[in-house]
Amino acid sequence: MSETTIWLISPRDPLIFRNGKPFTAAPGSRAETLPLPYPGTVSGATRTLAWTDRTTDVFDESLINDNYSVCAPFLVELDVFDNVISWFFPAPADAVFFETNDKSEKEADLYDLKPMLPQEDVMLDSKDMVLCGFEKIIKPKPFRSPPSFWNWTALVDWLRNPISQSDVELHTVGIDHLPLQYRIHVAMENSLQSAKEGALFQTSGVEFNYKTVSNSMLQETRRFGLVVISDLDIQGGALSPLGGEKRFVDWLPLKTDLPFQNCPQDIQDEIVKSGYCRLLLVTPAYFGGTNLSGNTLTGLGAEVIATINNRFQTVSGWDYQKKRPKATKHLVPAGSVFFLRLSDNLDKRKQFINQVWGQTIGDDPRMNSDGYGFSLLGNWDGKLRSMNMEESDDH
Repeated sequence: MSETTIWLISPRDPLIFRNGKPFTAAPGSRAETLPLPYPGTVSGATRTLAWTDRTTDVFDESLINDNYSVCAPFLVELDVFDNVISWFFPAPADAVFFETNDKSEKEADLYDLKPMLPQEDVMLDSKDMVLCGFEKIIKPKPFRSPPSFWNWTALVDWLRNPISQSDVELHTVGIDHLPLQYRIHVAMENSLQSAKEGALFQTSGVEFNYKTVSNSMLQETRRFGLVVISDLDIQGGALSPLGGEKRFVDWLPLKTDLPFQNCPQDIQDEIVKSGYCRLLLVTPAYFGGTNLSGNTLTGLGAEVIATINNRFQTVSGWDYQKKRPKATKHLVPAGSVFFLRLSDNLDKRKQFINQVWGQTIGDDPRMNSDGYGFSLLGNWDGKLRSMNMEESDDH
């Protein structure tokens, strides 16, 4: 085991990160890709690189151990010298953009979802949690393509103070999803070693570049990569496959400051003072099946008041050590937000911050070691709002 190091994954080709939907090379099939790989995918590639004999280039099972840590993936923008320009994170689920009169679609109104007072005529699966909503009825339609990834400056501002804002310039918040490259393939007739007639199928891969149009109408390309933080001993400058179809990436040692190294002091002070906070999942988390918070947050001394999350994600994989498929598990997706009430004890509140900010949490220690459940914290005043039934055109 070595000290923690930071690595840059620089893709050479569009990468394929399959979701859990079945796929075969049948006519008309389409293989969809995730916007970013699951932490387990990157951790598996990291462990394979670390446990491969550098002399023979053969995987050495004697090097396998369970005492490791991988935090990934983190999306970053790069300059031409592979230096990190910006860090990007999944959009927080409590931030919702709505359309404005701006026809260029470069601006949108931003509203924040808040926990609401219980309604007598609304039944929930859990009696211990409340619904989230807007304080007023919002007339405009939700914005069609809001930023999928927020830059660090916008995200930490939102963690500090989640307030509604008018005419937000979207480029100051972040970027939409990375572009996809689609490829058409033809299935083969094995017995004839020729193409099957009409048996076309499609795959898609994530391109780690982002094209923009400047004022001069010239296209500019922004470069992106993935950052991995690990204590595994891997070789710099290595070339290895990642994702589907064994497409190759470069592994480069990276010297950069981590923006989430420490929780900002003002956020710490407010959480300790109020006893309430929001928890943001930067990577998907496993909380024991379909239970949104499992035993993890309770064990850390927090009570879940409300959650905002998209539908569960399904993850499995292949266990090379046991030579069999891994059990299918349901994940709470990245970007999910938990509204929490903390202990009355100030020291325990401080301890909670240290145990959660920039750490991986969840009900499966092995998945935590693979990078699932990486979390950040934000402010929340602990108040439950009531909805004003009047329509809102402004803030």
